[in-house]
Amino acid sequence: MAQKLDKDQQEQQVARAERQGYKTELAEHAANRPRRPRNRRRTITMIVFAIISVFAGLYGLFTLLPSSTPSAAGVPVGAVAPTFVLPVYGGGGSGSVDLRALRGRPVVLNFWSESCIPCRTEMPFLERTYTQYGARGEFALLGIDQADPKEDISPFGRAYAITYPLLFDPGGKVNSAYVVTAIPTTYFIDSNGIVRSVFVTQLSPKTMRTGLASVGIVIP
Repeated sequence: MAQKLDKDQQEQQVARAERQGYKTELAEHAANRPRRPRNRRRTITMIVFAIISVFAGLYGLFTLLPSSTPSAAGVPVGAVAPTFVLPVYGGGGSGSVDLRALRGRPVVLNFWSESCIPCRTEMPFLERTYTQYGARGEFALLGIDQADPKEDISPFGRAYAITYPLLFDPGGKVNSAYVVTAIPTTYFIDSNGIVRSVFVTQLSPKTMRTGLASVGIVIP
């Protein structure tokens, strides 16, 4: 009877040893099994999309914010404003305007077009500002157009009751000299003919105050 018990115990021990061996073998097999390679293409694609999203966000931020300086190729702040002589085709005045003749007082150059919605939106504001301050001699305001037929400038000025000179830029030479790549663009030039600030956006009361302040004119 005792021998039978010893034999049963031995068989149980052998069985346990075999099971333990199987477990060890399975564990070693699992450890040595090659890992499933990551989908590198998917990872790279996600990284690329993330980078594109960041640059798109930065681009949107910088393009939506008003710019107080011209583009790298434009007339830099602190440089002498290119001179010109342009004919008056609408608004107030007649004949032509020579920028050099306006030395001694600040000049605001507003590049516009009647087909430009932001230009049309800001014109009543420009007229109000000019009527309140510029018409008394504090500064000269000139609207320069080269995108429209010159015959359209006079009726456009009457429709908007513009009293500052609206000039025509034949051939776009002045636009090229000031490197105007988007409209409206407004240059603020001091009494010595030096560019002091530029806004490539529709002017607001804040940007108008900032621009005029840069040429020495403070308005509330």
